[in-house]
Amino acid sequence: MALLLALALSAALVPPREVEAFHEAVLAEIGHHERLRSRSVEVNWYRAAGGDRSRLHVADFKCDQPVGRRTCQFTLIRDGGPVELRGETVADRLSCSARFQRNLRGGSPAWLVERRLRVPRGSFTGTTLRCEPA
Repeated sequence: MALLLALALSAALVPPREVEAFHEAVLAEIGHHERLRSRSVEVNWYRAAGGDRSRLHVADFKCDQPVGRRTCQFTLIRDGGPVELRGETVADRLSCSARFQRNLRGGSPAWLVERRLRVPRGSFTGTTLRCEPA
């Protein structure tokens, strides 16, 4: 029983050295969708920082498996509180989930937000990143 509890707890933890890699993966995915001119809640959260990435934080990572692909829940936090953007209030905290996979290209392992092929369009990739105001 104690072994099962230890395994369950270890699966929810993200080693400190990987937190920055997850943070970068999330911001890279949101930045990609911002360049595509998406109007998703996470892109508006990103735009509300006015290009100042030091105001953007990823916190409270909890993942469902310790190795390989991971499905994680986390909170996106933007310093400065809610703001008005294009006539809409943009929350400063979002509750999110995403599937992550390792990227071994370039000599240093990193995490990427997993994308999936959307059918029937074929060429458009959707993201597994999903957020809503917290």
